[in-house]
Amino acid sequence: MNNSTPSARTDGELLRVAGAVLTEQGFNIETVTGTVDLVLAENNYFVVAVAAMNTIVDLIQAESMAVETLAQRIASVVLGPKKWDTYLVLLTQEKSAENDAITRDLYAINYDTSRVRRIAHTGVDPTPDSVSHALAPFFEPSSSMASSQTDPFESLLRALTSRGVDDELAQRAISAFKQGAMLDDVL
Repeated sequence: MNNSTPSARTDGELLRVAGAVLTEQGFNIETVTGTVDLVLAENNYFVVAVAAMNTIVDLIQAESMAVETLAQRIASVVLGPKKWDTYLVLLTQEKSAENDAITRDLYAINYDTSRVRRIAHTGVDPTPDSVSHALAPFFEPSSSMASSQTDPFESLLRALTSRGVDDELAQRAISAFKQGAMLDDVL
């Protein structure tokens, strides 16, 4: 058993990267040192606390202390509706092994919604891409994704004509659909 304090078992590098990623995504962050070191982050939608531990066992042992720290912090401020969108994200670089007890413990963490919601991620490398992937549920979709979407009617037109439907007939059918007409009216 590891007798060092949970704070001494913190993965400082992973926690630092998490803070940088959250800042880049527009979160206001604060670092909290204590029984478990946390990066507290807040944006317009969420309050997210991130703890990064050296091992999965450290992560499991630190979870209750991190929840307590976060619960005390959110109780001391007025969050309004964001109180219901408060999350504790627990990260570790260690990859999860085929261990039933560890799997049960991680499952229990991920499905415990008392006081705050929890998400435990294993196998998270201390890189911006890996940490971004772990924290993705809290990020707004990029605008490039929205601008790269094509008009569904244009896609349908291309699909119909590529399958041998006359271009004029396909255009009439799509126009009729947009206006709420029946397909029989087009044929």
